[in-house]
Amino acid sequence: MNRFIVGIVILLGVTTCSREEPAVSVDETQVPAEFAEVVYTNGKIYTVDDTQLWVEAVAIKDGKFMAVGSQTDVAAVTGEGTTVIDLNGAFAMPGIQENHVHVSVAGTAIDEVAGRLQINIHMTPEEIQQAIVDYAAENPEGWIRGAQWGISHFKDGRARKHFIDEVMKDRPVVLINEDFHGAVANSRALELAGITADTPQPSSGFIEKDPKTGEPTGFLADGGMFDVIKLTDPPSVKQWAEAIKQSQGVLHAYGITGITDAAANRGALEAFKALDDAGELKLRVDFVIMMNDYMGDVVGPWELLEDRMRYKTRLLNPNKAKWGADGVPIASTSLMLEPYTNAPDSFGQMTATDDELAEFGRAMAMGAQLMVHSVGDGTARKVLDALEKAREENPGYNLPVQLAHAVFVHPDDILRMKELNVIAEISPPMYFWGTVTTATIPALGQERIAKAHPVKEMLDADLLVTYGSDWPASAPTADPWRNLEAMITRLHPDGEFAEYGPLGIGIDLETALKIFTLNGAKAMGTNGVTGSIEVGKYADMVVLNNNPFDLVAAQKADMIGDLKATRTVFEGEIVFESSK
Repeated sequence: MNRFIVGIVILLGVTTCSREEPAVSVDETQVPAEFAEVVYTNGKIYTVDDTQLWVEAVAIKDGKFMAVGSQTDVAAVTGEGTTVIDLNGAFAMPGIQENHVHVSVAGTAIDEVAGRLQINIHMTPEEIQQAIVDYAAENPEGWIRGAQWGISHFKDGRARKHFIDEVMKDRPVVLINEDFHGAVANSRALELAGITADTPQPSSGFIEKDPKTGEPTGFLADGGMFDVIKLTDPPSVKQWAEAIKQSQGVLHAYGITGITDAAANRGALEAFKALDDAGELKLRVDFVIMMNDYMGDVVGPWELLEDRMRYKTRLLNPNKAKWGADGVPIASTSLMLEPYTNAPDSFGQMTATDDELAEFGRAMAMGAQLMVHSVGDGTARKVLDALEKAREENPGYNLPVQLAHAVFVHPDDILRMKELNVIAEISPPMYFWGTVTTATIPALGQERIAKAHPVKEMLDADLLVTYGSDWPASAPTADPWRNLEAMITRLHPDGEFAEYGPLGIGIDLETALKIFTLNGAKAMGTNGVTGSIEVGKYADMVVLNNNPFDLVAAQKADMIGDLKATRTVFEGEIVFESSK
């Protein structure tokens, strides 16, 4: 028997989710136990399994791969009742494991479902003003909350209150920017929040004040947003569930089958659980509880962390606790090892206090896995110091810690990350020149930004490197293929900002694909069941309209960003087809 036929996998007590619209019709009573329910043949299938990187066909039963190998291998488990799908030479690979998205708290879908103001990063200030006026006419009472305005449309990347006051003075308005670390509030909103010239700066954020008058300008960053955002009405669990379903459809269309929802609360967790109980969750979800919430959306994080496991299901793992250790350099809320270019007396600041960093050990003692937002190299160093102490206090704790974004990390600290079992999660759009990176030039200077996201250096240090888009916070799309291209070329996937050249050192396609799949599963602790195409793992797979290896061979890596998913399979079920 061929070595690729590993035998019949018997699954006890494992069932697939209910199917509303089955993509394939299988009469399971007519499928003998030794035969597959579905097989995919005649493909160019990249498994990300080093023991056999390329195969022609796969067979699926009970949602798992029962055979992976040649067409002959799969023919051996194909019976009369097996549905055979001919890939016609198409490229297929494991489903994308997305290590950093915001499908709940920061999701654009939740703003739509909750009836908030819809704006986007492409809108000019005048277009946003008109949108405020139109929204107010249709919604005559209450707060006006919206997201996401583009930082490139405003001086220094900061919108100010007069911009809103010109069209809306009597009603409170707060608009969140594209990276979700900054917002602008009008005068009425500031008044209701009690923010005045006498308001002290929050330890976890920034309230911009006019240098001449001392009055707040309306621009708020990180913890500076808290007193305003907390006054807006939170969505209901039903609204969250609807938003999550919308986001799930978007993710499936890109070939994403596993995610880390990187900052969420009890309402979102209850919505995920309800969807899973109803058989409507078609993603593996690594759920992250925000511990030092700067937006006022998370209530009682420690209480939620304490009883988190009652929400755990086969698909939903609510075991991560996250701290926002800093914000973004544009708002001066990232701590740097060297002074800011536009403020030589300032190194910036963190958004987590020393006392909050000291809570790492408490979460470790509870068995939670840690995730920490870190952009500045000064922040990374302080986080590593706190992690080192927390691990010393919890010698039996061996879970990896995820450093979210890891944009700037000193070479010495890259080595410390390895010693402290820290995962480097790399997030665009900071690893290519674009609107965010160029807008950061006044704060940090072009030379320093050119050292952002040292992916190659991290890989050389044998770090586990993973990928997270941060969609929709800072990333307008969850499209992994654009970001895959940029990780290889370190250039903007649309060909823009070419005059700046590549930002950092690119990596090869094979390494990048592992980062986007198996490494992501390792970070989520699901690599035993997904992340690669192997017998016994769940059949999570995406079929593409082109072969990225052919593009690289033809020296057309700059076309990888044009790749499209034609079919996404989750646990053997087709959850997306481009033809439909």
